[in-house]
Amino acid sequence: MSLRRIKVQASRYFTRRGSCILFVILIWFLFYHLPAPPSTQNNTRADRPPPEHRVEDTARFIYRSPFRNDPNVQYEQQLSNALEEIEKAVLTQSEESNISKDRIWQIAKSQKDRGEDSIVFKGKNKDWIYTLVTDKKAVEFLTNELSAIPEIATIYKSYPQNILRADLLRYLLLWYYGGFYADIDVFPARSIKACPALEPFFALTPDGYTKSTHPDISLVVGIEVDEPYASPKFMRDWHWTRSYGLIQYTMYAPRRFSPLLRETIVRVLAHTRQYNGEHTSFFPSLAYDEKTILGVTGPDVFTDAILDTLSSSLPSTHPFIQKSVDADADIGDLISAETGELEKRVTWAPFHRLRDPVCIQAGEAVPNESMGGLCVLPISVWGNGQRHSEAGGFNHPDACVNHRFGRTWKKGWWEYIFG
Repeated sequence: MSLRRIKVQASRYFTRRGSCILFVILIWFLFYHLPAPPSTQNNTRADRPPPEHRVEDTARFIYRSPFRNDPNVQYEQQLSNALEEIEKAVLTQSEESNISKDRIWQIAKSQKDRGEDSIVFKGKNKDWIYTLVTDKKAVEFLTNELSAIPEIATIYKSYPQNILRADLLRYLLLWYYGGFYADIDVFPARSIKACPALEPFFALTPDGYTKSTHPDISLVVGIEVDEPYASPKFMRDWHWTRSYGLIQYTMYAPRRFSPLLRETIVRVLAHTRQYNGEHTSFFPSLAYDEKTILGVTGPDVFTDAILDTLSSSLPSTHPFIQKSVDADADIGDLISAETGELEKRVTWAPFHRLRDPVCIQAGEAVPNESMGGLCVLPISVWGNGQRHSEAGGFNHPDACVNHRFGRTWKKGWWEYIFG
């Protein structure tokens, strides 16, 4: 073969290869770096039938996150200790109560990203201090108030997607300040203080609403998914990594520095560090897929942190642990594969088909264990309008907020075009 022919063939090969590379880069840019697609609201299609409700004979009330298979216990303990030092310093210097002020927090890149739901939310709660945390304000908060742990700001800035930053930020804001957090696509079916499920936190007096004596609760959460019998196919249809989970698009922290939120923050930072150490990508946005986001910063890590904190804090005789163990009797998920012994812990079982709010006071924890107190609300309070988990509609009598799922982080151009 002549030298000229070799050069021609080589040129054609590299031209084709270059074209393929350019095509891949173009597709990546189109789907990950174009502006967000036009706003949509999933509830406008709520009359669609849900995916076929395939269920299994056996429920799953506990999932083992791969991030907990080999956690860096020393690193997590160091982070937890550092966060506790901030708590002590703030409360000592300011001599303030740890009861939070009536503050509403929402997160957006800038003021122009607020929609009508956000404006209505503020207007319906005029007696609450309203703060929209933009990108600029977020960085100021992290670098000023949390300067004792510079790694928080470093990790926050390193995230390649907005949702990762927003997840971490909401935990930090409620931990540090307390108050009420809602995504900007959450609509107020009622004002916060008129929500029946939150009645224990607010007392009605002749002069209007005032702070009550406050139950010893640091965090109030709602249920988002409650389908422990869901089949793998049913879970794939809904893009779930597990068949149960707590809401973190709406949260209420009646007290500052909730140990439950502290543990969530620790795990988010530790999971991020672990994941980044094991995964590198030429395109950072592609490193974090949907499943990873759920497990590193989203509802999965949030739910796990709360269930695990309850498990380590409550006595083995607590009704939540007893109910969890009883529900597992014919399943065996709590039997250790290594030792064959039963693990007494809190699973999802106490929250399955919850019909009324259930609260665990901080004092129910064992001595020297900090849990902070937790209330869990039934799905129809904050998780209404969904086509699963026996959730009521937006007009359910218990509904206090409607999550209208305006264009969310899961809806990029690919889903907008192809569904």
